[in-house]
Amino acid sequence: MKKYITLGLLSFTLILGSCKKFLEESNQNLLRPTTASDLAQTLLGEGFPLTDRFHTYMDVITDDVEANFLNDPFQIAALSRWAPAFLWKNTMFEDMPVSGIPGTDSYTTYYSRIKGCNVVLDYLGKVSGSEAEKAKIKGEALFLRGFYYFNLVNLYGKAYGANGSNPDSDLGVPLVLSSDVTRDLIKRATVTQVYAQVEKDLLEANTLLSSTSGSNIYHPGVAATCLLLSRVYLYSRQWDKSIDYATKALAIKSTLKNLNEVTANPASGFDEASPPYQMANALVSPEVYWGYGFDKDYADAALGAGVSGIMFEKAAFTVSASLSDAYEVDDRRNVLYFNYGGQYNPNTGVLIWSKFYGFKYGSLTSIIQNSKAFRVSEAYLNRAEANIQKALAGNGQGINGALADLNLLRSKRITTSKFQNINITDPTALFEFYKAERRRELCFEDQRWFDLRRWNLPVSHSIQLSATATDSKTILPGDPEFTLPIPQTALRANPELVQNP
Repeated sequence: MKKYITLGLLSFTLILGSCKKFLEESNQNLLRPTTASDLAQTLLGEGFPLTDRFHTYMDVITDDVEANFLNDPFQIAALSRWAPAFLWKNTMFEDMPVSGIPGTDSYTTYYSRIKGCNVVLDYLGKVSGSEAEKAKIKGEALFLRGFYYFNLVNLYGKAYGANGSNPDSDLGVPLVLSSDVTRDLIKRATVTQVYAQVEKDLLEANTLLSSTSGSNIYHPGVAATCLLLSRVYLYSRQWDKSIDYATKALAIKSTLKNLNEVTANPASGFDEASPPYQMANALVSPEVYWGYGFDKDYADAALGAGVSGIMFEKAAFTVSASLSDAYEVDDRRNVLYFNYGGQYNPNTGVLIWSKFYGFKYGSLTSIIQNSKAFRVSEAYLNRAEANIQKALAGNGQGINGALADLNLLRSKRITTSKFQNINITDPTALFEFYKAERRRELCFEDQRWFDLRRWNLPVSHSIQLSATATDSKTILPGDPEFTLPIPQTALRANPELVQNP
């Protein structure tokens, strides 16, 4: 097995090298693709999110993480590296790279991948190959481009419909839809315009991928496209469409992993699950629609042991008390996502290794290859939220649908002997319960920051960088910190860009 993995990585490295050379020499008639297979390799190397760290800071800016001070130079260094993001500094994208943190230039990374997608889309009509093969390639390229623009507009544009927002006039990000055009001199489109392009790309991708066959979990298919459309419509408050596409995704795959079948093994030095199980692992999890990402996403994230492999009494950043307290005693997620047997003591708060090396994403000895995934549980949650929103607007029929989805999900997460259906019929109370449930289920999956923005929730952080000084900050709904600053490198490259307030 190890030999096969090594050979696979070598082949993939060669693919990346040839794709990169083609993109760099695209104006010199060198290494131009001639077949659909060539373009498929280009898309794999330059369009798919395989080897990039897109935003290792995403959890540090949420309320799912808290900082822990120890008067130790290595601990202080670890805290200081992430402090600009933890406190939402407007210079965070300039400060973090100086500290050696990878995966912070989301703006450039996303546009680099968009460029790869655009090259493929532009050349598709110029190469040989079957129509079915071309449809699959085009569908995947459109899906990826839509996914990237959706993330970009939610990082650098105001949340759709949040306090003080107007998507028709709020600035989103530049829309670059051709490889012949760079982003360098393009103005920012509005949030509405970016959402419209995302929807257009995903709807066409859904049609194209519906006509193709294939079950490779590392390639987005119809189910992943439907789930993403459900997410897009949820964020843009189109409840019926969100319900419709969540239902379509669930019609393809609806299985939830029963966490009662997974037990912690504290006798293990690295606290493996028994049997081994990882929520995002596309190879073993029945919940995955699409597995993607780079395992280094979590190795380089803030919730680690510290710097250069040094293990402290307590990690610089750990799961916040507000998140861990959100779980019931009998919630299996509380055991399987966070606790580490002898390495974690809830009485003293000692946590050497973070949840990222736990049962949700792997362990110290078995980090999964894909770091992220589109999962079935989100489809249930999206549909539940849309139904609750309809109930809040006066359509009481949505309550029953929301309760059914939430109870089904929870039946696979709560200890079987302790599980009881919830029966909250007041829409406002059910929405409060739902928000906590979504947080419990999707924590550390690049969802919490976006949820905080669209739900108009405040976030408070406190960090101590010396024995005598503590910095604290609270951001409130509508505050400019909820919209991340455009990096200075992008502003210098494109004088048409307008910085966020």
